[in-house]
Amino acid sequence: MISVKRKTHHSQANPAASFAVSDEQVFDDEAMPPHVPPNAPEAKTGSRNRMMWLQGVAFLLGLALLIYLVHRVGVDPIFAALKQIGFGFFLLILISGTRHAVRTLAMRQSIPREHRTFKFRQAFAARIAGEAITFLTFAGPLLGEATKAALLKRRVPLAQGVQAIVVDNLLYNLSVALLIIGGAVVMLVSYQLPTAVQVVLWSIALSAATVLAIVAFVVRRRIMPLTWLIERIGTLAARDVTPFVSLSNVFTKRRGGVESLETHVYDFYRARRGSFFLMLGLDFLAHVTSVLEVYAVLSMLGFEARLAPAFVIESLTKVINFAFGFVPATIGVYEGGTEVILRALGYAAAAGVTLAIVRKAGIVWWTAIGLMILSSRVAPAFANRLAARHPRIQKVMDNLVISNITHRPARTLTTILGIGLGVLLIVFTVGLAHGILRERGRREGSTGAELMIRASGSLGFGGSTGLLPLSEADAIQIAAIEGVRLAVPMAQATVNTDSGFGVRLLDGVDFDSYSRLANLKIVEGRAFSTSADEAIVDSQWANERQSTTPIVGSKLTLFERPFTIVGIYEPPGGGRVKIPLRTMQEQLGGEGRASTILVSCVNPLEQEQIAQLIQARFPDYQILLTRDLPELYAAGTPALNVFISIVTAIAATISTLVILLAMYTTVIERTRQIGILKALGMSRPRIAWIIEQEALLVSVLGVITGLVLVFVARFVVMRMTTLTVDIEPRWLLIAFAIGLLGGTLGALYPAWRAARQDAVDALSYE
Repeated sequence: MISVKRKTHHSQANPAASFAVSDEQVFDDEAMPPHVPPNAPEAKTGSRNRMMWLQGVAFLLGLALLIYLVHRVGVDPIFAALKQIGFGFFLLILISGTRHAVRTLAMRQSIPREHRTFKFRQAFAARIAGEAITFLTFAGPLLGEATKAALLKRRVPLAQGVQAIVVDNLLYNLSVALLIIGGAVVMLVSYQLPTAVQVVLWSIALSAATVLAIVAFVVRRRIMPLTWLIERIGTLAARDVTPFVSLSNVFTKRRGGVESLETHVYDFYRARRGSFFLMLGLDFLAHVTSVLEVYAVLSMLGFEARLAPAFVIESLTKVINFAFGFVPATIGVYEGGTEVILRALGYAAAAGVTLAIVRKAGIVWWTAIGLMILSSRVAPAFANRLAARHPRIQKVMDNLVISNITHRPARTLTTILGIGLGVLLIVFTVGLAHGILRERGRREGSTGAELMIRASGSLGFGGSTGLLPLSEADAIQIAAIEGVRLAVPMAQATVNTDSGFGVRLLDGVDFDSYSRLANLKIVEGRAFSTSADEAIVDSQWANERQSTTPIVGSKLTLFERPFTIVGIYEPPGGGRVKIPLRTMQEQLGGEGRASTILVSCVNPLEQEQIAQLIQARFPDYQILLTRDLPELYAAGTPALNVFISIVTAIAATISTLVILLAMYTTVIERTRQIGILKALGMSRPRIAWIIEQEALLVSVLGVITGLVLVFVARFVVMRMTTLTVDIEPRWLLIAFAIGLLGGTLGALYPAWRAARQDAVDALSYE
């Protein structure tokens, strides 16, 4: 981005750079990096440099600790808990976001009215970024609160910002102390507790009450502890006490600021009593949202949820956060402490860990947003400082195409995301479709059979073109062929899932013969009875749906009536849910019929020869090698290929239209700048090529963003569901080509329009 100062400085070296400068940019101080006047004191410049480096180091440290946090906790327990909560997680995000919004209002109220020249979204962004640093760093609140003041210093003088944040934190900690006392009292009154727990609770309540009493005494006597401490250090330094001489040099020059800060804190209640009580009320409202969050998590996880335990849990976890605030992300101690609290309240031990993991997942969500906000604020300043020190980087930043892209960052980002969504639509849709089909093939190929016999043309999700086209008697004849170990008839059908979205593959089998074929074992419960509506499920299906209610004994709706799950089997293979073959035959109206015959060979190496013998005996049947099923399923569905072609065409159209709209708007906005370029002698092809270059660069960034989104979506979907997404290199290249082609075609008309503009008309454009 080219600032106003730089525009004058580089106008002769690069006259085309004015193409990226507009009146809005000149007066938009948010879009410009902090500018240091040439005659600014060197100390002020050094202080600003230190602040920028401090923010940069904080961001990198926070990012590293975020990665460490996810690695230490592990993604499996997090996703297991989130899977059980499902879309309710977004409700928890909304509740925690409301808490941040309420705290932002309280912080805003602490700033004098004459200095509230910022918008709510700017204060909210500063809070989220500061809380991210607080959550992730060893310095905790100290560095996090400093980050908030630094992010608001463009609109709030740093001194007033620091004073306001100190007042906000003091009042919030006052409300926390009252909350802790209330939680301890409620727990002591409402629960029968062991003596040791009662002693701990009384200690916590008395400690909080003592702190409040000390604060009240200090405020009443107007004692200034920090100012007194600095004076004491100065006195000891005057006596040549060695350790305090250097400390005195550091603190003495800050005495005035510290005294002003403490005076402001004492005068806040007297001068702004309405703001005092409003902030205190907002802080208690923030605690209410935290209690509701605990209540909601317990409800979603299937535990008994009541407001009194939720209040106790929230109040006592505040003690953990206070005592172990120096531990980044309170990792480990928060989970362990929450487990102890819930166990004392009569919940299962796992409930505490699960509750802590779910709540921490919400914190990590907002922490990630805070890091993105912080990086967006820090990166431009670092880039400009590097450019000022390195002429080559400055030359790159003054490049016309780069300047045009960075001139409107919001629109550029929107365009990149639009192209990225097109890439995501192509690669993810294809990967999901092929992944599901290949997974179906892999599961059917892992039944222990080498051959699968079906009616001709029956390869598909339903297993057959008719209802049950094969006869069980055919299985007896196939079993008599030399080299065949087992021939097991099986019926397959698809039914709606419990949620109503998608379908479930259902196997009807004879348990005894199928278990000999697939080496199937019942690991929990028992096998189904052939005379009842019963089913067995594989261990993976059971693990994914495990909750507080046991799987064995629960009900599953199949064919619009309830089936009882009586057992869990291993290893997984074929359909995840199996019912008696006779029940399936009765349901589909095919007594003695089957949709598939699975064949196991005595010698698997001879499966092709045995397939030929069976084909000669049953020429009308389709005989498949189970090892080929994954690719056969992926390639043998013409309707799917048509669907993929339509999705690809839609994605290409989206990319083209997004680029067309963005570049057309760019050309309209920069009509006068284009006139200047033409007046300076730039040719039509050169102007058109600049537009095309910009479109190509945005397209490349969009494709890269789309590929990142693809792998993120794949990770989330495969962790949260049983779906399989196969990312194919061929489709990555296709998506890349479509993104570039769409960008090129979309920019053709805007480039042509820009090149054909008349210089005189363009210069007079308003």
